Amino acid sequence: MSRSTASAGRLALPLVLTFSAASIPVTALGVAMLVYLPPFMASHLHVSLAVVGGAWATVRFLDVGVDPLLGLAMDATRSPIGRYRPWMLAGAPILMLSVWSLFLAPPGISGVYIVGWLFMLYLGTSIVGLAQSAWGARLAVDYHDRSRLFGALAASGVLGALAILVIPILARQFGQSDADAVRAMGWFVLLTTPAAIALVAVRTPEPVVKDHAHAAHF
Repeated sequence: MSRSTASAGRLALPLVLTFSAASIPVTALGVAMLVYLPPFMASHLHVSLAVVGGAWATVRFLDVGVDPLLGLAMDATRSPIGRYRPWMLAGAPILMLSVWSLFLAPPGISGVYIVGWLFMLYLGTSIVGLAQSAWGARLAVDYHDRSRLFGALAASGVLGALAILVIPILARQFGQSDADAVRAMGWFVLLTTPAAIALVAVRTPEPVVKDHAHAAHF
């Protein structure tokens, strides 16, 4: 797969925008998960605030060592479709199943249920986010391309955050409850994640960079 360029080796704008698409559901999920999901569980799923807070604290503690391990695993990955593409494709269903289990959960869920699915949610988010960042660093090889690419990633993240923040406003306009708004946030992430990840996976090249250890033998 050849690298798309606009001119003189620059990354083409359509490629930059395509690659940044995955930031929309990931950032939207981050806002919903931290701002809206805990009070939703306490108010509408009848889970005590102590259990909700304990679940979040437990998962954040368990999550400390996940990113370094994922980074090592990604660096060691070799596949016919690239190093980071398989990870993004694997992270999407983990993220989606976790969103379904938490944002559309029935009342009366236990603390163990929350810890388990919240950990999986953080895992899926970390896989997609780390793979995209590492892939972007390989895709944009000079200062100007990296500025454009990671600027687009930040802008897409803002777009995702704004979309999530608009959902409660629209829900009230249509007479929906706060609980309905949180469930709608879950559906937003569920619908945008596969579309965004598929777009990135299909339309974005992954440059092959020879490993230094391998190159040293030649």
